[in-house]
Amino acid sequence: MPAAPESRSLTDRIKARALALGFTGCGAAAAGAALSRTFYGDWLAAGHAGAMQYLERHASLKADPRGLLPGARSLLLTAFNYRPPEQSAPPGLRGRVARYAWGEDYHDVLWAKLEKLAAAVAEEAGHPVRARPFVDTAPVMEREWAARAALGWVGKNANLIHWQQGSWLFLGGLVLDLALDCDMPDLTGPHPDGPRLHGPRPDSPAPDGLKPDETARAPIAGKSGAPSLGKSVAQDVGAWLRAQESCGACRICLDACPTGAIVADKTVDARRCIAYLTIELKGPVPRELRPQLGAWVFGCDVCQEVCPWNRAAPETSEPAFAGTPQRAWPELTELLALDEAGFRARFGASALRRTRRRGLARNAALALGNRLAEAAQGSAPVALAEQQAERQSAATALAASLADPEPVVRGAAAWAIAQGGLGELRDALTAALRREADSSVREEMGEALARLAAHPAAGVA
Repeated sequence: MPAAPESRSLTDRIKARALALGFTGCGAAAAGAALSRTFYGDWLAAGHAGAMQYLERHASLKADPRGLLPGARSLLLTAFNYRPPEQSAPPGLRGRVARYAWGEDYHDVLWAKLEKLAAAVAEEAGHPVRARPFVDTAPVMEREWAARAALGWVGKNANLIHWQQGSWLFLGGLVLDLALDCDMPDLTGPHPDGPRLHGPRPDSPAPDGLKPDETARAPIAGKSGAPSLGKSVAQDVGAWLRAQESCGACRICLDACPTGAIVADKTVDARRCIAYLTIELKGPVPRELRPQLGAWVFGCDVCQEVCPWNRAAPETSEPAFAGTPQRAWPELTELLALDEAGFRARFGASALRRTRRRGLARNAALALGNRLAEAAQGSAPVALAEQQAERQSAATALAASLADPEPVVRGAAAWAIAQGGLGELRDALTAALRREADSSVREEMGEALARLAAHPAAGVA
């Protein structure tokens, strides 16, 4: 049934308020069960969540957002472009930080905007409206709901992708006890012309070099031009969502992932994902994956950097997300030298605080080892004097980290010494092994010494 004019006007006014707050996009979906709940259960059962046990605890709530707000009738989904201006790496041994963490913590920025949006919803409705704001920390399948609100499609790398904005998007929204007009077509009855694709979708050609599978771009319609009414509404919704997908036959993101974490369409095995390994994993990074981390110390952007839909994605207009070269490319020895107070002072307002000092120091040590190995192999050419100075700086920092109060940092430092071929630290590593009480760190140090003995000039991955 077509929406009443006054209801449509309310929804449009609310969307206008969202855009005025700086959101890149805003859409609405009717509250109900998440279609991806079975997929999510299978993903958990396969162990793809790794050590993130909270994801399993939240599974029942993720299955239906109405559990977050009794009486919920709709979800208002928002997207916010965070793509910062490019930052060139300063000289020195630098780590890499994912773009979303170059500026202020997006949770704080978005939450403040969502609270303002919730107040605006009540103002536009003319009566109190119960609202439950959420960002990616809440138990909501936000990518599915954003797709159902016609803000894009879920790509093969499991990110939401918009036809003009790309995937550099923060997602959030409001669960409301207010009915809104949905941006997905009404699939409960016949449509003479078939469901209309939302917004820019039909007029957005694929980027150069991307050859979509045309079957993925076709609108859903039966032979008569109407959706098959023999299917359930859920099946029709799923078909409509698949019709929006514009990855086609492209698999660039799967092939480019350094660790092979994208194991299937929309399926990321967190246990291999660099973002998980550098942020969520609290213990040692599996040894076989450490060389593939490269210089990443917080998150990873590879699957988004290679995505053709991001070639023309615009930069953000939000100053809080602009970043600086030092935030994008932190000096690794400085990260290793931070104590708890220094870490809080430097990253207290940043998303990097999530990894805590020990996690960031662990990551910095591993990145140092990889950077030194790259320099030794000639893949990071620098002047000889500069290379020697960087090597000495790294050796000093890693030697000091052998006495770090955190076992995970001591173990990472030992691995980095061997990976970087720092044979001059063999005596320091031997002394550290003699005083080490932690069995797992002793094993790391023993293996590092063996690698140095076998390859005194360079580390071996």
